[in-house]
Amino acid sequence: MRLPLLNRSMAMLLLALIAGLCAAWAARQHIQSRVQLLEAQSRVPMVDRVVAAYDLPAGTRLGSEHLAVRPLPAAVVSSDSLSPERFAELTGTVLRSPLRAGDPVLPVHAQAQQQTAFSSHLAAGRRAITMPVDAINSVSGLLQPGDLIDLYVSFEYQRRRITAPLLQGVLVLATGANTQHAHDPAQLRQGAYGTVTLDTAPEDAVKLVSARQSGTITAVLRHPLDSQATQKAVRGDLASLLGVNSNPAAPAKGVPVIYGNKTVRSVPGLVAKNPVTRQTSGIFDLPYNPELVSAWMQSATESLDRSRLYDMAAGASSSSDPMAE
Repeated sequence: MRLPLLNRSMAMLLLALIAGLCAAWAARQHIQSRVQLLEAQSRVPMVDRVVAAYDLPAGTRLGSEHLAVRPLPAAVVSSDSLSPERFAELTGTVLRSPLRAGDPVLPVHAQAQQQTAFSSHLAAGRRAITMPVDAINSVSGLLQPGDLIDLYVSFEYQRRRITAPLLQGVLVLATGANTQHAHDPAQLRQGAYGTVTLDTAPEDAVKLVSARQSGTITAVLRHPLDSQATQKAVRGDLASLLGVNSNPAAPAKGVPVIYGNKTVRSVPGLVAKNPVTRQTSGIFDLPYNPELVSAWMQSATESLDRSRLYDMAAGASSSSDPMAE
């Protein structure tokens, strides 16, 4: 009778153990699901946005080195903030206001770089004239904006070839679309341009147009601090230029001699053993003193002179100051 009672107790104990394990497993599952729910409710959705990589002052021209990507809460992020896919919209723009490191860069913070009219870079009373490269021989492929050049013109006059300075100290404003304010370094290196734009006065522009139509123009590079103009020109052929042409002296004609008791007869004139030949040079000076074309050239020279005077004055004052020793 005791054996069935023992089996019943063991069965009850086994059932209680199984019920306890099931309750513990159910409680554990309930707790885990509750934790996951709470974590999901407390988790903040994040989105990537373009921000300032470091402190940026106003006026900064934005590039890739100024910007970074940072995750921000989606609930508080600005609606006009930029995602990394829109990064290119900010490249090359100018910052309107300063930003701290990590601040989102919004479209309102940046403005497109204003393109000023090319004519605004001309001084009052000046004109910009554009000429094709094939109309200017010599150094056209080496020119860069800011260079100074002399322009020589060659033309026919009274059956003789004349080459003379047309304009001197001409400022090159642009080569193609490249200027001192905006240029493509690759094109400057390759000389990949078809036109040259020059800074001239109105009357000089007229000279240049006329010379291009009836002569050949050649450009010569000038040092930016060279303020001397030249009057030298050339006429004639290459022999005249080199001074090797010679004009032999004309043979002397007979000189009539009259005698009182004889008829008139002629005697041979005296001829030198070594006849003198006259050589002429093709180089001559212009009848006027040409002036440099570019007002910018004159102002640069004046600025250099002023700086030299300032350095001399500063040196004199320092040498006379006893405290300097």
